[in-house]
Amino acid sequence: MHVYVHIPFCESICAYCDFYRYKTNASIQKQWFTRILEEIDALSFSSIDTLYFGGGTPSSLANDMLVRIAEKFIPYLAQSYEWTIECNPETLTQEKIRLYANLGINRISLGVQSFQLDILHALGRKHTLEDIFRCIQQCRDNGIHNISIDLMYGLPHQTLKDLQKDIDIFLKLDLPHLSIYSLQIEPNSIFGKQGVQPCDPDLEADMYERIRQDLTQTGYEQYEISSYCKEGMYSRHNLCYWDDSDFLGIGCGASGRIHGKRYDQNQSLQAYIQNGSIREYVESNPPFEAIMMSLRTAFGLDIQTWNQKYQRDFEKEYQRVLKKYAKQLKIRNGRCVCTPSGLEILNTILVEFLEDS
Repeated sequence: MHVYVHIPFCESICAYCDFYRYKTNASIQKQWFTRILEEIDALSFSSIDTLYFGGGTPSSLANDMLVRIAEKFIPYLAQSYEWTIECNPETLTQEKIRLYANLGINRISLGVQSFQLDILHALGRKHTLEDIFRCIQQCRDNGIHNISIDLMYGLPHQTLKDLQKDIDIFLKLDLPHLSIYSLQIEPNSIFGKQGVQPCDPDLEADMYERIRQDLTQTGYEQYEISSYCKEGMYSRHNLCYWDDSDFLGIGCGASGRIHGKRYDQNQSLQAYIQNGSIREYVESNPPFEAIMMSLRTAFGLDIQTWNQKYQRDFEKEYQRVLKKYAKQLKIRNGRCVCTPSGLEILNTILVEFLEDS
């Protein structure tokens, strides 16, 4: 069983963010807290393999609230579980880290985005470089060594030289995992409302290649299009999204998938406070989504499993796409896998898979 809990509060709103989030308000947070406890109590759990507290900024939540929520899940954790919490450096104190370790949280996802102060300011980030390095050391001091950081590229005015500095600092930190994303200008983000223009596509492609080259040459595995790790240090929770598994999404702003059917809880925070949890099941194309998600990974699509699950013939149904992109898609050991050149044009390839679905 995989469980995602959405905590929608942030101390401040970043310029690029279009996630479901609200600026922290003690009164509203208290009302939300009552509702999410009710939602959790109404659910039943089996053995939880991965538990993920995302947001928003879960580390901005008051300690007593986080403990009460955490205690709802602790009795159901599997023997070898992964429990991740997303944190921002400026809200992650030594007290919080000790608390997380004592609760049994064993993985930290730290929102760094860049090691360049001018870029951090442009993004609306509030932390300093000292905050980043302090958090990493304090996590290690408290026994949490499974640390991932988020970085971004394709940012306004960011150069290849800026990106290289970020990569070099990451490598010196000797962390087990990196998630690195290109900036997408979302309409409802501050950048979107300000009319900030996307990065030049050629520069973005050069940045992607630089990231892939530097990290793979230094021993990191690119196991997903935006994810790199040391040997075996995958994000097990994220793998459940990519390998066509079900997962439970809890809290307003969360998404989930039960028996192959996806749902969202997209009601406003006020509506959630007034009415509680409301799942809205969305129309989806599970066979195509399984292809879309698995091709993002180094493991690719297990063809036999897909054929059995969806009672279709992958190689026959998509023979046109497989032939057209023979250099970008390879079938190896019963799996359809993207080559490095395929990952670079994956969106284009997926459009054609969708057309033939």
